[in-house]
Amino acid sequence: MSSCINLGHRWQQEAELKLIEEETARRVEEAIRKKVNEALNSEEVKKDIEAKIKEGRNKLFDEIAQQLAREKEDALAEARRKEVRPVLAMYMV
Repeated sequence: MSSCINLGHRWQQEAELKLIEEETARRVEEAIRKKVNEALNSEEVKKDIEAKIKEGRNKLFDEIAQQLAREKEDALAEARRKEVRPVLAMYMV
C-alpha cells in the first residue's frame, strides 16, 4: 500500500512540475513578446527601418536607371546598325 501512496505522490509531483514548467514557459514567452514589441515600437528601430527602406529604394532606383541606360545604348546601337546597312548597300551596288 505504501508503494501505491508513493506512486500517487510521485505522479502528483510530476504533474505539478509539468504545470510549473508550462507556466514558466508561458511567462517567458510573454516576457519575450513584450520585449520584442517594445523594441519594435522604439523610435531607434523605426528610424533604422526607415533608413533601410530608403537605402533599398535608392539602390533600386539606381539599378533601374542603369538598366534603362543600357537599354537606351542598345537601342541606339541597333538604330545605327539599321541606318548603316542601307548606306552600305548603296556603295555595294
